[in-house]
Amino acid sequence: MATPIPANTTCDIYHTGVGPPSAPSVAAVPCHLKPDWRGGQEAVNACTWTHIMLIDAGVDIRDAYSGFSTLMPQDYVYIPDQHGTKFTVIFIERAQQGGADEHKRVYLDRLAPTWPTNNL
Repeated sequence: MATPIPANTTCDIYHTGVGPPSAPSVAAVPCHLKPDWRGGQEAVNACTWTHIMLIDAGVDIRDAYSGFSTLMPQDYVYIPDQHGTKFTVIFIERAQQGGADEHKRVYLDRLAPTWPTNNL
């Protein structure tokens, strides 16, 4: 399966309790990242986001969503790799399930990068 939009970057995924400089839990994942600050701020719930990332449906990535709360540990994503900008995984949904373009839509919240940065 593949995302409906070609990848424009890569990311390293770290599951709870793991972080740089350790090796990523899932490394060098091709992804399509797009900013969506306005959409994330206009959401009518407790979850807000700054970016949306599209990845292959088979990628092991985890959110903390538990019914308008984030009580469970979530993953962190670093774009383009573990030396890049850190994002918190807010919510994950499957899109186009069962089709040739089945993928995961991952809502991310960008954390403050070390400025200056050319990563985003």
